[in-house]
Amino acid sequence: MEWFERTKPYEADLIADLNQIVKIPSILDPNTQSDRTPFGVDMARALAKMEELAARDGFRYGRVDNMVTWIEYGPADAAETVAILTHIDIVPAGEGWLRDPFKPEILDGLYFGRGAADMKADLMSAYYAMKYLADHEITLTRKIRLIIGTDEENGWRDLPRYFEVEGEPTMGFSPDGAFPVVNGEKAFQTVQLRFANQTTGDYVLRRFIAGSRPNVVPGEARARVSVPNPAQVQNEFATYLAQYPFLSGQSEVRDQEVLLLLKGVQAHGAYPQDGENAGTYLANFLRRFAFNADAKTFLDFIGRVVHDDIGAENLGLRYHDDVMGDLTLNVGVMRFSQNGQGTILLNFRYPQGVNVQAVTTQVQRHLGDFAATVEVWPGGMEPHLVPETDELVGTLSLVYAKQTGMYMNPRTSNGGSYARLLKRGVAFGGQFPDVPVTSHQANESTPVANLTRSMAIFAESLLKLAK
Repeated sequence: MEWFERTKPYEADLIADLNQIVKIPSILDPNTQSDRTPFGVDMARALAKMEELAARDGFRYGRVDNMVTWIEYGPADAAETVAILTHIDIVPAGEGWLRDPFKPEILDGLYFGRGAADMKADLMSAYYAMKYLADHEITLTRKIRLIIGTDEENGWRDLPRYFEVEGEPTMGFSPDGAFPVVNGEKAFQTVQLRFANQTTGDYVLRRFIAGSRPNVVPGEARARVSVPNPAQVQNEFATYLAQYPFLSGQSEVRDQEVLLLLKGVQAHGAYPQDGENAGTYLANFLRRFAFNADAKTFLDFIGRVVHDDIGAENLGLRYHDDVMGDLTLNVGVMRFSQNGQGTILLNFRYPQGVNVQAVTTQVQRHLGDFAATVEVWPGGMEPHLVPETDELVGTLSLVYAKQTGMYMNPRTSNGGSYARLLKRGVAFGGQFPDVPVTSHQANESTPVANLTRSMAIFAESLLKLAK
């Protein structure tokens, strides 16, 4: 019997369990952080739910520092471990949803909800792959551990601590990428620009806000400006929006101030070409007016220097590696508050051949009159590459080819998965090549058929790696 036929009967139960996880808004919540809930109460609830499922299904499980839950199948005393590296945290829902992102629904064969693509559906498909092996009492030589983190979308403070306590697995994969095997991941690094916000004159930028995470293309931006002629700004804003059919927005006049809202297209910051950055577009519009001092340089930098430049060519950072591809840039967070402190967060993804020093040096060189300090955010990662000759890469590639009928060479990704924390770690699934990427976007979804399709691929892969 084909693997997909074996896993298809699990679909209804898989969806029922997935619904329970998606309903929990497991977003970093500083307001409810404590020793028992290091990333917030909802994150702890999500881990507890997975542990509840593990207890129901007879798995061994445990928790490390309330940050990571592990679920295990196979001989407890096995010398080697095959890891499935996952995370249960998600990015904020954002704007533009047509339905409640935490009330999952199935429409036209698609499963909708925040985390459907990144990565609660793939977490559940991996869990059910392990459940399939357990249900059929398949004997293994290596043990399998499903490792569930809670800080992947923020500071990666979880799995490094897990490895300190539990040790590094022998090998593993993270279903937080795409099929076929992703054996290379570019470096990712966020660079912060901090600056003063002094501005005077006839045109005053009171406030500018866009983005909430460096690894998300902002889908919405807002500005509050004082201007001599509000009607002129409103008219020009309407004309500007008409030039770009993928943008929308509105304006409102209050006294001599204009409030502007511009909506672009939110996307994952690893693939900025999939989005339309609302923040840089709004700055690009505003820089036509006679702002001065820090407001002028702020608007010029994000509205001209880094606007619509995902290759960072204007920063002198355009770079291509034949194995790992191009350097990319996402302008993820933009803040300006008159007479306050301003911030811009630039998220870079770069291949081997580039380093963080080169990135920060080039940013500094291209600030022009922008009196900003350049700082490197902690938590960045250098490029990661597992040779194609490794058993892990070969096994996963052959399983994918067997089940799909199509062999595809291993490749490099702009995204950063927990696989890079392992010397022998790759990303593998659950994004199929023929499915649009909706991670971090409004109306995030995944095809229902792919839930057990991924489960089948994971189950055979785990069997071959752990047998």
